[in-house]
Amino acid sequence: MKKKIIDVTGIGNAIVDVLASVEDSFLEDFDLVKGSMTLVDEISAEKLYSRIDSKEEVSGGSAANTIAGLAYLKNRVAFIGKVKDDVLGSTFNKSLSLYGVQCRTGKYSDELPTAKCIILVTPDAQRTMCTSLGASGNLEEKDIDQDIIESSRMLYIEGYLWDRKIAKEAIIKSIKIAKESGCQVSLSLSDSFCVERHREEFLNLIDNGTDIVFANESEIISIFKTPDLKKAILRCREYKNVFAITCAERGSVIVRQKEIVKVKARKPLKLVDTTGAGDMYAAGFLHGYLSGRDLDVCGLMGAELASKVIGQYGARLRKDSEDIFKIIAKI
Repeated sequence: MKKKIIDVTGIGNAIVDVLASVEDSFLEDFDLVKGSMTLVDEISAEKLYSRIDSKEEVSGGSAANTIAGLAYLKNRVAFIGKVKDDVLGSTFNKSLSLYGVQCRTGKYSDELPTAKCIILVTPDAQRTMCTSLGASGNLEEKDIDQDIIESSRMLYIEGYLWDRKIAKEAIIKSIKIAKESGCQVSLSLSDSFCVERHREEFLNLIDNGTDIVFANESEIISIFKTPDLKKAILRCREYKNVFAITCAERGSVIVRQKEIVKVKARKPLKLVDTTGAGDMYAAGFLHGYLSGRDLDVCGLMGAELASKVIGQYGARLRKDSEDIFKIIAKI
């Protein structure tokens, strides 16, 4: 068995985030459900893009955000994804590399461009995402770096990858490599609509392939088809996994069979944009988990990172947030 020289390797859609502030009426004009993630084609993405005044364009993607958060906390991390050999593809790789992330992004040369996610932030700080997967959804088995996974302590996967068969097959291969090499597996359910599309496969994955499951309240209710969070928690207790469930301003609930831990949310100085809150929570949680901390401490670390990121635009912690490492170290 290989020496574990990497703490976490993430696999996900390699996406460039485009952030813009809009009114609720803008969502209505495009028939978008507030708080959702909608997959759109290139034409629709360009139509949306032409109607907004973007505040920021940065490399993103759920798993990549979490990996960047872990890198910020001095963890040894890597990311596997797919971009096109274009300007945005180079931007994505350079952005992650600046955090100290080992990038293993396959270069796609077909017509599909590097993926982009248009994030529409309404005055209540809710974010509604329209994602054009482009090259990222064509992640395939040959793009999976076996050596990287075998050298990792934890594999972190985003559920969005299930939306394309070829990417799903690549993930199944990755999980097999992880299990055979003593690497734990964590899964983010990503989005309640994604859960509805792939419920049975996700349930099978939870039962047979993962150690940790990250979800928000609507996602965990959706996967178990329960009327409320309380009943969903009872379902979580039937599994051996650790479930880390975020509940927005009400904090989070962590479940490991009979153990149920409730963690209060940390209030930001100012609520600006909820983009990346769940991604940063996962980063903080995994930082604590891999350090051998108790579940309540893992939850507090996740809450602290989430609090920081929702006080700014975008899903990545900025240099002016460097005090976060000192705060985390004291928890």
